[in-house]
Amino acid sequence: MQKVVVPLILGLGSMVVFMVVGETADALLGDIAAGIVIGIVMLAYFFICQFFLSRGNPNALRKDWPIMLELGAGAIFVAFITAVAEKREVFLIQGLGFLLVWFVGTFAGAVAASQAARRKAKKQ
Repeated sequence: MQKVVVPLILGLGSMVVFMVVGETADALLGDIAAGIVIGIVMLAYFFICQFFLSRGNPNALRKDWPIMLELGAGAIFVAFITAVAEKREVFLIQGLGFLLVWFVGTFAGAVAASQAARRKAKKQ
């Protein structure tokens, strides 16, 4: 149950982080700099979340894909809504950008957790 609820809550929580960071960065920086800051913060958010969700699992990339999809529920939702409701340029920048950040951060978090679990197993 915990493996189902926690990633979903973290994934939906990414929307709050995205909005807060986006509004703050947009108010303080220009459009391009704000986009870079938002991308970096969201990448780090997904990396950290996935790392902690997959820690201890040496096969995280193969076995934790349902958790990765749940963590990306917000990103998938944003991409879908952007594709339906916005112009093509907005979708290509925001919708696909958010999907890319989710995918790279989540994938990197699973890889790091997997490698850490393998190193720990070798030491024991």
